[in-house]
Amino acid sequence: MKQIIKTNYDSTVKRGLISPSTTLFEFIDKLYEEVSEFEESLEFDNMDNFKEELADIVLVCLNIAEHYQIDIESELKKKIKINYLRI
Repeated sequence: MKQIIKTNYDSTVKRGLISPSTTLFEFIDKLYEEVSEFEESLEFDNMDNFKEELADIVLVCLNIAEHYQIDIESELKKKIKINYLRI
């Protein structure tokens, strides 16, 4: 997972979409954009686009974690445990 996160982040930086000055609000705007595209894919019943847009949402979240040096894999495991104990 760490390699996926790093490769995704590095490729986004290389394209000029993330820089050291990118703010959390800019990431959130990008997340809203991707969620909107995901919703639009549902309107057209396009399953391939639906999958791609869902992946885009996840990748933006991973970029946020990488940018702010959050060990998202560890956080996911902790959250899954919390959710499991709610059963």
